[in-house]
This record gives sequence, C-alpha cells and structure tokens, in this order.
Amino acid sequence: MQHTSSPLTKRPRAAVACNACRQTKSKCDSGRPVCGRCAARSVECVYTQTVWDKRLERQEDRRALLVLRNRVNELEAQLAVASTSGQALDPTFYDQGISSLAKETAVEVSEVDSLDTNPESAADILATGAFDRLTPAEIGYFGPSSNHALFRSMTVFITKLGARDSHLFQENPPGERFGPSLQVPVSGPDHFARRDVEEGFPNAQTCIEWIARFFDTVGSVLPYISEAPLLREANRMGARIWNDSPHSRSTKALLYIVFAHALSTLDDASPEPFYHRSLGLLMTNEQSVFSWNLETVIALLLVGSYQQNSQRAMTSLTTHVLAVKASYQLGLHSPSTYEGLGVQEKELRVKVWFAVVIQDRVLSAALGRPVLIPPQYVQVEIPESIDPSKYTAGTVTMSSSLKSSIYYSHLISLHQTVGITLDSIYSSNIGATQMQPRDLTLKAIELLDQLERWRDHNAHFAILSSKSDLSSWSADMFQPEAHVILLSLFYYRTVMLVSTPVLMAVLEQVTNPASGSELSGMLRDVSASVLKRDWEAIRGFQKTLSAILRNARPFLKANAVWWVCNFTALTVCWHGLGLWLVCMRSASLPQAIGITSSDAETFMVEGLETLKSVGGSSIMTGKAHRFLQRILHLIKTMDAKGLNPSDQEGLAESAGIPLSKDALPSDNFLDFMFGSVDDLFCQLGDNDFLGGELLSMDQDISNYDAGGFL
Repeated sequence: MQHTSSPLTKRPRAAVACNACRQTKSKCDSGRPVCGRCAARSVECVYTQTVWDKRLERQEDRRALLVLRNRVNELEAQLAVASTSGQALDPTFYDQGISSLAKETAVEVSEVDSLDTNPESAADILATGAFDRLTPAEIGYFGPSSNHALFRSMTVFITKLGARDSHLFQENPPGERFGPSLQVPVSGPDHFARRDVEEGFPNAQTCIEWIARFFDTVGSVLPYISEAPLLREANRMGARIWNDSPHSRSTKALLYIVFAHALSTLDDASPEPFYHRSLGLLMTNEQSVFSWNLETVIALLLVGSYQQNSQRAMTSLTTHVLAVKASYQLGLHSPSTYEGLGVQEKELRVKVWFAVVIQDRVLSAALGRPVLIPPQYVQVEIPESIDPSKYTAGTVTMSSSLKSSIYYSHLISLHQTVGITLDSIYSSNIGATQMQPRDLTLKAIELLDQLERWRDHNAHFAILSSKSDLSSWSADMFQPEAHVILLSLFYYRTVMLVSTPVLMAVLEQVTNPASGSELSGMLRDVSASVLKRDWEAIRGFQKTLSAILRNARPFLKANAVWWVCNFTALTVCWHGLGLWLVCMRSASLPQAIGITSSDAETFMVEGLETLKSVGGSSIMTGKAHRFLQRILHLIKTMDAKGLNPSDQEGLAESAGIPLSKDALPSDNFLDFMFGSVDDLFCQLGDNDFLGGELLSMDQDISNYDAGGFL
C-alpha cells in the first residue's frame, strides 16, 4: 500500500444531521428542507435539535443558578454578621456585592444561548446608577413622563417639607424586613418549576388547544390577528408541508409567540422555549428587509407584549424598534399604500399600523423615551367598516370580531390623545417642559376636555366610574367585560398622564415657603379642576385593580396588561401622596378638589396594599413598599400633630424616632437626601423601576432578583 506524506483532508461535519441519518449513523449533507440521502431514498426528512445541545443548555443554566445561590448565601452571611455585631455596614457593601455578583454571573452565563438578554444586561447594569446623580450618558435617559422622574420630583417636595433620612430610611429589624404579609419565597424561579416542552413543532391537537386558549384570552382583544389562518398554518407546519422561505419563517415565529402567550396563562409547560424560538426566527428575518411582511410585524408586536409582561420591559424597546422599522418598510404609515386594496386587506394593515402606534405611546409614556412615531406621522384614517359611530350601542347584536374592532377603534383614538399629551406638555420626553404654570394648566384642561368628549362618545363600552363597585363580581364576570375594564384602565392612566405636570406645579407652589402656600384667582380654580379629575382617576384605577387582584387575578395575564397595571399602581401611589401634601399645605384647594387629609390617608393605605398585591413577593417590591410606608408614617404624624414641618425634634419625638446629633450632615441636605435614595435604590435599574420589573407578579426569587436587576 502506498502512503503519502500529505495530511488527510477532513470532510466538514454537518452542522445538524436529520433524524433518519442520525439513527443510521449515515453521512448527512444537512440539505434543507430535505437532505440528499433522504431525497434519494424518498423518505421523510426531519430536523430536530440534538439531545446534547439541550443537555448542555440546561447544564449552563444550572451552573449559573448555582453561582447565584452561592453568592447570595455569602452576602446574607455578611449581612447577618454585621447585624448581630451591631456594627454599621460599609456604605459600599451593597454596591460591591452587586457589582461582584454581576461580574461572577456574567462569566458563567456568557455562553448561554439567549438572544434577548445579553445586549440588554449591560444596559440594566449601567442603569443601576440611575439614582447616583450620574449623567444620562452614563446611565441612560428617563424623561419627565416616567415614574423615575415622578419619584425624584416627589422626593424633592418631601425634602422641602423638612423630611430627614432618619424618618424615611430607618430600617426595620431583620426579622420584620418584609412585614408579616410579604414573605420571601425559597423556591426557584417560575420557569424552572414548569414542565419542559418537547422539541420540534407541537402536534395538531396541541396546536388547536393552544391557539384556542390564546384567542380566549390575549387574542380576544387583538383584532389584528385571526384564528382561522393560524389554525391553517399550524396544520401545514405540523404536516411538514412548508418551505424555508422568509414568509414561512415569519408565520412560524408568529405561531411560536402565540403558543408562548397561551402557555403564560396556563400552569402547564413553560412558555420560554417558544418565546426564544420566535425571537430567533425574527432575528434571522431581520437580516433582510425584503423578508418582512405583516406577519413579521404582528409577531414582533406579540413578542414585545410578552417581554413586557414577563419582566423584560427594556428588552421590548429593542423589539419595538424593529416593529417600527418593519412598518415603515412596508409603508403602513403612508395613506398612498392603501390605494387599490380590498376592504379586508386595508382594514388589517390599518389595525397593524395602529397597534405599533399604540405600543409606541405606551412605551414612551412609561419609560420616558421620545416617541419613534411622531403625531404628524399618523395620517392613516380608521376604515369606515370599524368606525364606532356607524354602530349604535345596544341596537345591533355585534359579532365578537366586530365588538373587538370597535373596542380597538376607541383604544386608537384614546392613544392619539396620549401622543398629543407627550408632544405638548412633556416636550416629547426630550426634556423638562418650558411652559409656564398657567399655560401648562390651560393645556391640561384642553386635553381633559378632549378626554371627556372621548368618554361621552364611547357608548359601546361605558367607562367605569370611581363609584363603580367591582368588589362583588365573581371571577367569571371579569373576562366577558374585558373591553370595558381595559378601556377604563387605559383611560384612568391617560388622565393621570395629563394631570401629572399640573400636580407637580401645584406642589412646587405649596411647598415653596418663599412663594406662599396658596394659588390665587383663576389659576387656583383651573388647577383644582384638573386635580379633581386626577383624584377621580386614581380612585377609579385603584378600585378596579384592587377588585381584579382580589377576585380575578388571572385577568391580568389573560389580557397581557400586568405591566401597565404594575407601573401605574406605583404612579397612583405617588399621585395620592402628592394630593395628601396639597391637603396639608393648602387651605382652599382640598375643598375645591373634593378631598380631605383623611381621604388621602385612607387612599394611600389602600394603594400600598394594592401595590404590594400586584407586585407579589419580589425583593424590589419590599424595598419600594417600605420606603412608601415610611413616607406614609411621616406625613401621617405631621398631619395628625399639626407640627411645623421644620420642627424636626418635635416631629421625631411624636413619630417615635430617635434622633442623634449627627443625624443631619453639615453639607447640603438635598444632596444627603439623594445619597440616601442612592443607598436604598442602588440595585434598581430601568428594568426594575420604570420598566415594571420592580413589581414582579407571581414570580419567585430568580437569578435576576438576586442580582437586583428585576
């Protein structure tokens, strides 16, 4: 035998072998959709992920979780030693612990194949300095409509009243850290407890069940997606009668995210695998703008909604950018692209376009980011076929699809007002408004009048009033009234958005000793009118959400509105606190608003209970709840004792809080106040506070909780 000295040429190994070649250990060329060997033998060619890949992924997950648990145990041990010895903790303890934990965790999880977490993790870590007086370039920007901005404004007003860190930031004993009704769970995160789904595409019966579940819950209020086409595509893919074209990938991504939404409302299999599969297909399609279609935009919308309601609010910004980009590419924003289209196709394009617009408004208002779709870009009109004015309420029996479309038309017009509000009185979230208080108040009155006319014209789904009593409803009564409840929640949220700048302007006046505590003349009357509607809105939202949490908690997941309710519940607490301060500092405004200090106190107690309930057992919720409780106790003491806010010794004595001589620093108190805020919220990022992850619903302590990023 003749040998050669040249090295042997290794044949390239197939990236993934099909099942048939794998079973017979035959050479596979990985041809798609059918490999060469299966084509020659005329047999079915099916590709699935290898068992090894699956085991490897689980191994990495377990390793990352183990590192996190060990690090948490170390931090708890250090904290216990410091607490028992009576020694003060190093101010940098939490910062160092979290920084170290983030670094160690990053090493272990860097190899885990997660398409949506790695880019955003850096943003989350940077955002933990959001309360450290760093520049926006260092931590990211949060505009005036955000909860972050509202928090800092309220902190300034409380500081003006003479609050001290010993009042607001005194820690409870270790055993009472979370209070009797807010216990820290010991189990792992939710997605570790659920049953794993099988690889490959679900069978036909499973697809039918999950699609039906989706349209019984989340899909029932989304008129831009239909059940019949999804069932047809699911049957085709289940039978492997599909190709690997961009359209097929978009359709498959849409089916996967529908499955994820359906499973998120069930206590069965984990929705995460389907979410990641959908995201993977969409990111592949993103490489070519020519592969985008309506299914791509719809899938991106559903992915964004899933992310927001599964503690990925900041990640959903990235998904939303792609949805806007795809919409512009398809010309959904241009009226000229609708010419010559059939009624159904035109109606579908309009619904998809406005779904992107609505999501743009919600994200901008919640996270304080400039809109990606300015109001002047929204020139497409609602088709006559779904115009609510063409259907008289109560006289025509409407189909479920028509009912959903009319609901959606009302939602579109409501968020048009949101867009105008962000543009006019929030300066498009680019910076603080430069409007004078009088001009600001008059603009708010104009917007509230627009909302009142919207409410009067909404005869199909009458908005719940603050006097509506849902507490007596049974669990099965909520979902049939989903359109009414959802429109009411969004309406209340919009009224709060309009009223916030006026509330801040009034608080600036009444807490400023140099300007006096009273507004005068017309400005007082108009401001009182705005705040009266704000008071009605926060009471309406609080009563509605409280009834849902008490009687039908699954309603939030079933309609994908937990995130909106979550961050709005915190907004409600800040508004209630602001109105309470108005009651304390003004003699005439409370009567004009229709509120007393007793009313405000009762509302704050109920609001904190709702906040705790919607937040579940998150560590971050415990911190926010304790902070607000201290403020509640302080203001209650000031109000009940009638003390001068500057009488620190008398206030501390009546509140039962000992004051040391060095309680206040010699330098600027406002800096010290924000320093204390830094200590309390050093673990909070934009995903924690503004993105909604501060208040996680039905979530146990996860690895992100341990790192302080959720």
